[in-house]
Amino acid sequence: MRYAINRISPMRAMLYGLLLGLGIWIIPAIILGWLVRTTVLSLEAWLGGLRMVIPMPIGEGIAIDLTSALSLGDTQARLSALAGQDLALMLAIILGVAAAGMLFTGLAAFLSAIFYNLFAGVFGGIEVSLNALDVPDRRPVPAAVALPAAVPAAQAPPVAAPRPRVEQPRTGTPVAQAWLSPTSANGERRALLDSVTRIGSADGNDIILSGLAPQHAEIRREGGRYLIYDLGSRRTWVNDTQVAAVHMLKDGFRLQMGQSEFIVHIQTTNPAVAEAR
Repeated sequence: MRYAINRISPMRAMLYGLLLGLGIWIIPAIILGWLVRTTVLSLEAWLGGLRMVIPMPIGEGIAIDLTSALSLGDTQARLSALAGQDLALMLAIILGVAAAGMLFTGLAAFLSAIFYNLFAGVFGGIEVSLNALDVPDRRPVPAAVALPAAVPAAQAPPVAAPRPRVEQPRTGTPVAQAWLSPTSANGERRALLDSVTRIGSADGNDIILSGLAPQHAEIRREGGRYLIYDLGSRRTWVNDTQVAAVHMLKDGFRLQMGQSEFIVHIQTTNPAVAEAR
């Protein structure tokens, strides 16, 4: 099955980007918060012990507080205040980094969806192929044909002579009977109208299928042929060929609209012969 992605919702893409950003940035945010907390505690402890002792011949020597000598008292006070709120500091850094990463990823996804929609409007989107691995084999199994038992010659009924066939004149316009039969076992047969059959998800269509655009496609009978018109959805395929605008249908063709797949049946009979029979 082949599909064409021709539009992505920017708001849904941004929501997906926010969730993705939270998952991506939460671990780096935790690591960064722990590193900042450890660094603040280490600097506060280092400045608190920053002293120099000048040895003297008599006594223990002269101790000089380098923090005061180098005018680092304000820095030590700020580090002490931060060290007193180490867990709050770590939590604030984690939340800030995670929020920034979420906003960045969400905005990137939002802009990417907008640019993709512009690209799809010009080039028709990106076509992807899906393999339905869980779909059972739908090939029909030939039924066993029971052979009639042999009838004795004495009991066999007499064979009547064949009646002469009267050739009927070929007059009138051929009448086509067409319908769509689903490939799935639980679907129902959809008859095609003689003029225009409208297909979509809206209530006013002749064939209503969920998962399609409100006005998805039209099947028209023109000059004795059935033609399918895609109404801009770009999600219609005939025998695995995407319908860009219009495509002719024949008996036995495979028609796919969205995720619904059908077999086209078209029977043509002569009305004069049908009345004679």
